[in-house]
Amino acid sequence: MKLLYKTETISESKASVYCPLCTHTVQAQVISARKAAWVKPGQKCPRCADSLDAGYVLRFQRAA
Repeated sequence: MKLLYKTETISESKASVYCPLCTHTVQAQVISARKAAWVKPGQKCPRCADSLDAGYVLRFQRAA
């Protein structure tokens, strides 16, 4: 888990995440703080039921 400062704002939203096991792009909850975004721990891929903890965040759109 990443250590965050008290002044940082953390937001959750949906994004496209690459599943390394089934090699598909799926929708998952993503946590973002500052410029980084990572997959919320404990989620499963809806296609293969593998953990998405090691997944890559591909498309994460947020307003400027």
